Amino acid sequence: MVIPDDILLSCDNISKTYESSSIRTRVLKQVSISFKSGSVNLIYGKSGSGKTTLLNILAGLDKASQGNIYYLGKRYGSMNDSQLAKLRGLNFGFVFQAYHLIPRINIEENILCPSYINGKQYDKEYYQFLIKVLGIENLIKKMPYELSGGEQQRVAIARAMLLKPKIIFADEPTGNLDTGNTEIITNLFEKLNKEYNTTFIIVTHEENLIEHCGQVIRLKDGEVAIG
Repeated sequence: MVIPDDILLSCDNISKTYESSSIRTRVLKQVSISFKSGSVNLIYGKSGSGKTTLLNILAGLDKASQGNIYYLGKRYGSMNDSQLAKLRGLNFGFVFQAYHLIPRINIEENILCPSYINGKQYDKEYYQFLIKVLGIENLIKKMPYELSGGEQQRVAIARAMLLKPKIIFADEPTGNLDTGNTEIITNLFEKLNKEYNTTFIIVTHEENLIEHCGQVIRLKDGEVAIG
């Protein structure tokens, strides 16, 4: 499969079926999408449309039942688990609705986790930029339980961005947040996209979450809806 140079990530005829006893549930049906380098992309759909399943497959966190995923032209299926884990660790950042901060360590240690796990030095000036623009400078010595939901999500975003990933995968990143925190986070995504050419793939039920968006993919019943 020949993939254009400006395509960072793509999927070709992705289907996903879950099986349990005599029940087969088809969640995705032959989904094909391309994501350009430096683009902002929204995967939009109602609950049960398959959008989170698609995001997890694109990010290499789950496997498709059929079809292929390509990152810079290399097929995920040709990688073993170790290679795929390294690809995720060095190139992808993840933001989840549930934050997933580690409760036993402070905020600074949570943010620096990707550096420890991947054995990669982080840019200290960039770290200072992140905590400043996210408004969490005064929180870094606190524990996660001392923070509000909006503050925890901003910490999770700083952690996801620490190693300057090529792609941020975000699953309902503002789903639990008020208007003020939602605006902070969407403004940051647009700033990082513009200044660092970070590609964003965002699952959302809010079609107009980000004003300047390169691509909106609407899923309905596991398929890309046309029109």
